[in-house]
Amino acid sequence: MDRFLAMKVFARVVEAGSFSRAADALRLPPASVSRTVQALEAHLGARLINRTTRSISITEDGETFYERCVRVLGEVDDMESAVSQSKTTPKGKVRVSLPALMAKSTLIPALPDFLLSYPDITVELNLTDRQVDLVEEGLDCVVRVGAVVDETLVAKRIGCYSQITCASPAYIEKYGEPQTPDDLENHLAVGYVLNNSRVRNWEFVSGGETRVIAMRNLVAVNDADSYFACGLEGLGLIQGSSYTLEQHLKSGALREVLKAYPSYPRVVSILYAANRHQPRRVRVFIDWLAALYARLPSLQADKACSESR
Repeated sequence: MDRFLAMKVFARVVEAGSFSRAADALRLPPASVSRTVQALEAHLGARLINRTTRSISITEDGETFYERCVRVLGEVDDMESAVSQSKTTPKGKVRVSLPALMAKSTLIPALPDFLLSYPDITVELNLTDRQVDLVEEGLDCVVRVGAVVDETLVAKRIGCYSQITCASPAYIEKYGEPQTPDDLENHLAVGYVLNNSRVRNWEFVSGGETRVIAMRNLVAVNDADSYFACGLEGLGLIQGSSYTLEQHLKSGALREVLKAYPSYPRVVSILYAANRHQPRRVRVFIDWLAALYARLPSLQADKACSESR
């Protein structure tokens, strides 16, 4: 039995929460993953995982062994990187998830430079606005906007952006321009549908207090591209990041409204599993992505960002 491989397989089963998902992430047949863990348990003389027909659970011995596996795997990877860093380039696939609009406006235009610097790395992008399960879907890292509450993930803050309210000239011509949040009861917004099928409320800061407003809408979507397209067509007011709306503001396709009533800045973070060792290819990608966002003026961390939720 290859004990090092067995440790990697066991750690991925624990992180994925199932043999089948671990097999998918490792690109191995499910039967091979199951046999490897069984062989490891026989070698150790201890049950590491309790199995039922529908789920698995880690035993007390398994928890102890997993924690040490993670440390050992991480140390081995660090040792290999330290020795080979000057002789070889990182290689392999990096799987990352981020909102589609963010990828199109920021990451994809910069990818040629990254791939030129690291020709042996391939990048697979999972473009979605939904909150993905990093471990279950076999992702190396994700970019998320907003507060991070998952304690199993490490969040590397790379900045924040201002959120602004906009309207098309056609909308303003038809409905007028709101001057205060009180005016919004006479206005329409394009609804943005969240993962829980609820339409997102709007928030404004006024007099140091947060004001939450449930906007009326005739159209609601669950995709960022469609959301902004509806706003450009005058179907309602929209809210979005300053850096994604900047081009439409410059062209005159949209106008910012309610400038005196900002919403809270939103934090942008790169997330990765806390207990999973990171291959060198993933570390260089995360560092590159952080540096890329640090160069964007509209995403620079500032006092407002440090105070945002």
